[in-house]
Amino acid sequence: MTRALANQRSVRWLCYALLATGIALGCAEQSPSGNQAGGAAGRTSASQAGALSNAGSAGAGSTSANGGTSGMASIGSAGDSTQAGSAHAGSAQAGSAAAAAGAGGAFAGSSGKGGDGNATAGFGGGGRASAGGAGGSIQLGTAHNPVLAGFNADPQIAVFDDKFYIYPTSDGFADWLGTKFHAFSSTDLLSWNDEGTILDLGPDVSWADDKAWAPGIVRNAGTYYFYFSAGQAIGVAKGSSAKGPFSDALGHALVSKGQYGVQAIDPYPFTDDDGRSYLYFGSSSSARVVELNSDMVSFKGTPQTITIAGFREGSVAFKRNGTYYFMYSVNDTRSEDYNVAYGMGSSPLGPFTKAAVNPILEKNTSKGILGTGHNSVLALPNGDYYIAYHRFAIPGGDGTHREVCLDRLEFNADGTIKPVIPTR
Repeated sequence: MTRALANQRSVRWLCYALLATGIALGCAEQSPSGNQAGGAAGRTSASQAGALSNAGSAGAGSTSANGGTSGMASIGSAGDSTQAGSAHAGSAQAGSAAAAAGAGGAFAGSSGKGGDGNATAGFGGGGRASAGGAGGSIQLGTAHNPVLAGFNADPQIAVFDDKFYIYPTSDGFADWLGTKFHAFSSTDLLSWNDEGTILDLGPDVSWADDKAWAPGIVRNAGTYYFYFSAGQAIGVAKGSSAKGPFSDALGHALVSKGQYGVQAIDPYPFTDDDGRSYLYFGSSSSARVVELNSDMVSFKGTPQTITIAGFREGSVAFKRNGTYYFMYSVNDTRSEDYNVAYGMGSSPLGPFTKAAVNPILEKNTSKGILGTGHNSVLALPNGDYYIAYHRFAIPGGDGTHREVCLDRLEFNADGTIKPVIPTR
């Protein structure tokens, strides 16, 4: 789960209509035909809060997808609505439906109907997506894992304005001695563009030279705050764009090496419905969580301990239907048994109760998939969720040669998470 989303602004509804009915619902290896266009007879909904990815907060808008062979996806706020046309058998009329930003970044419909198009795709299954609108057909690319080229790990997935972003650890270095952070952007979750270096420890950070790991990002009042691990300490940088560049906000570590009794790595910011922001971090037998001040670069009080069975690293927090989820990685990232587990609670500070069914993401040796872990979470306005994570590169990867993947994240009726089926 890096790594948080809050105060996010408008995203083109066309993109989400496609994702909801094609890409998001056509994962070939998972065969979620019962979920296409909301399911054969099902209904899903998600509150919109100004943020659409991991740690999004709820707000005025709401989205629903009605199932059936002539189902409809819609999104609305304050009386406005946008209809994406009819949806059936994994395809949807996408058209040129638009979306406008609502209060706090919530999605508001533009009172328009889409038409003249459809979307079909198989995420992880090599499908293509296309949509027609006022300007004709838009090709969205071919879906497959890994989603990023080269060696990358510890992905923080987020969405800002009309683009998705992944902020990973640059991998492929012995002892994880990378020095630079990159951002990757996409308009469809399928094709990703390397936006280049957004923070370079060498010239940009005076207090650390290497071990650039596991970043997290959040936007607050128009400023982007980029939390990062460097030299086994945690720093925070600021920027005016999701694509960087970022500059060190403090001139020193936010959390120094070994401070608060844990390894100071893997920062994960989360903003709740009430606008309060929190930072999760740590690696050892327990995690730490602390509320951030409004300046986003200092703490309100002392970090508290989160203790949950199996915790090793990779804290992730998000909220769904009033329940707080705390996800984390188990074992060592060099182990093929590296996996993702989670707990649930009623407060962002915990305690979190580990669910009976765990882990929810683990290796699949029959597919050659090993070392699945260190995730983040993306929530779409139609109620669909995705999990970004890394695994050993295929073939022949290991704990320093990893690659970033993206798969569906689904929930049971009681809010517990279904085990993820990792795809090639």
